[in-house]
Amino acid sequence: MKKYLFLPLLLVTLLFSCSKKEQELFPDLTMEVTDKALTVAVNTEKKFAVNIANGKTLNNEWTLNNVSVSKETSYTFKPTLAGDYTLVYKGSNDLGSFSYTYQINVPVPVNEPGANSSKYISRVFEYLPAPGQHINQAAVGSPEQAQKLIGGTSNSVSLGGFGGYIIFGFDHSVKNQEGYDLGIYGNPFTPSFHFSEPGIVMVSQDKNGNGLPDDEWYELAGSEYSKATTIKNYEITYTNPKAATNVTWTDNQGKSGEVINISRGARNYYPLFAANQDKITFKGTLLPSTLSTSGLVTNAPFEWGYTDSYSTGDDYATKQYNSFDISWAVDKDGKKVTLKTVDFVKVYTAQNVNAGILGEISTDIKGAIDLNIK
Repeated sequence: MKKYLFLPLLLVTLLFSCSKKEQELFPDLTMEVTDKALTVAVNTEKKFAVNIANGKTLNNEWTLNNVSVSKETSYTFKPTLAGDYTLVYKGSNDLGSFSYTYQINVPVPVNEPGANSSKYISRVFEYLPAPGQHINQAAVGSPEQAQKLIGGTSNSVSLGGFGGYIIFGFDHSVKNQEGYDLGIYGNPFTPSFHFSEPGIVMVSQDKNGNGLPDDEWYELAGSEYSKATTIKNYEITYTNPKAATNVTWTDNQGKSGEVINISRGARNYYPLFAANQDKITFKGTLLPSTLSTSGLVTNAPFEWGYTDSYSTGDDYATKQYNSFDISWAVDKDGKKVTLKTVDFVKVYTAQNVNAGILGEISTDIKGAIDLNIK
């Protein structure tokens, strides 16, 4: 009798055990987005979600580039910056875990040139010169004059001493094509009386798609970039004398000096339209002096890669502008970067040189062109 009773009880126990195990299996999951490699535009929403079968609940987590961004069953990805992203979903409980990985490319927004696109500057975003002999002169050193660079190459603006800059753009993205992409006009003197005032050119992409030059800048590395005489991460601070006299400066190399006021007290050389009317600091790459005071005062050009420089390397004598290739771009660490397009251009004075009776070396710019548009 005991034997016959034991077998049914054993069978019931096994059935109950099997049923319990079935109930405790890890739930089936499906992803609403199944493509693991995607492209999403800047500032565009893309929703990702997981469907959990049988109404089960899990510990959910979404991580974006290894940073936790959600604990829900869904996550809406809205990139504010171009780049490559890794999005991972992980669901887990005591019975196990499940993960799904997406590789998302967010391309740099490109403003394609059209049939009516201009090859000239279409917008001047910022003009902030360093102190100099032409600064605060309406015809060559004022914000109003800087705006006149739009649409042509017949006007000129001075950038003052080291670090003074201008930022501008075109009505389209400038493409990095074979050979030179940008031409920038200055006013260097010819070899019979060499006087160049070289400026460094930087470029930027509109990675956040807001139409403003607030993204990372890349230097177009010219002929002097890798030479020992070039100083990277140079900083100079000018102090406003608040009078028509010399402007003092100090730098991060332990040196100090003055921008000599050669106007005989006609005006203050410190930019009176700068936001800070006490001190102003500029940072960048400092090129070595090419000044000669033996006989006529001259300032020799560099071989290539700088504006307002009578360079032989880019045939300034024939073109009357300096030529630049976007492929020269390097990041802040000097690493070469590949840029398919650029949206913004920055030019700044790259020497800190007192030329005596001729005043400070100050880059002049008369305009720029996209060489890919004829």
